[in-house]
Amino acid sequence: MAQMPNLSPSALIGMVRVTLMVLFGRRPAIGSFNTSPQGLWQAVASSVIFTILVTIYPALEATPKLFISAIILQFIGIVLLVLVFDIFLKVIGRPAKLLPFAVPFLWIENLQQLLGGITQNIVVITGDQSVMVLILLIAIWTCYWLWRIGRDIVGKGGWVAAGFIALSFVIDVALLYMLQARLL
Repeated sequence: MAQMPNLSPSALIGMVRVTLMVLFGRRPAIGSFNTSPQGLWQAVASSVIFTILVTIYPALEATPKLFISAIILQFIGIVLLVLVFDIFLKVIGRPAKLLPFAVPFLWIENLQQLLGGITQNIVVITGDQSVMVLILLIAIWTCYWLWRIGRDIVGKGGWVAAGFIALSFVIDVALLYMLQARLL
């Protein structure tokens, strides 16, 4: 029987802490994450949990449909991203790099989503639009690390690493478009 991923609050906080330590250069990305299938599912499920946490207040203010749609699309997007990464890694001759690459990549994206969502909620609560500049800083910081993970773990150079970020961006934008089209 397969072991279920640990989704306890303490485990999720621990993984956010590990991810922050990697992003601050205090820990290496390689060896800091559980790169087993269970670790991958933990990162996927955590993405959905973080979506729930950062979307619940603004979405329920607007409509419960938005909340449910955002959760479903987040899950679809993450699974689709992992499948596209798998195909892409097979094409470039690095199929064994899927878990060592995808797990840290997803955790960095999870942290980006969590910090960006918290920032957006602060803007919604306070009405202070100047706080939105933090989202740009968070995006630059995490994109650098997503690029670095791709470059260092996959080992095919910076352009391939940038391609992984572009794939993630395209999937996110396409799903956001679908969400907005569904709600109109």
